[in-house]
Amino acid sequence: MAKVKQGKVSRIERGLQFLQRNGVRKGVLGGSRGWFWVAVGTYGVRRLRRAIGSEPELVFRGELKPGETFQIGHLAETYGGKKLRRRART
Repeated sequence: MAKVKQGKVSRIERGLQFLQRNGVRKGVLGGSRGWFWVAVGTYGVRRLRRAIGSEPELVFRGELKPGETFQIGHLAETYGGKKLRRRART
């Protein structure tokens, strides 16, 4: 079973980091109102993605031969090693 390295970052996250970094540099420090709002927006999006855990994690990549089976299970969701509280369903 091949696991993804912990330090690997998705393309979307890299793009958001790039926009946030430029927004802070050009907007907050440079005085550009547009870039300031880019920084605020990307900060919010990154925090929201982290809170809801929208980053998929690749845990297996392989090829199955005819007759082989593959079983998918579910483990409790964790964040930084700590179990998350259940969200109330509405």
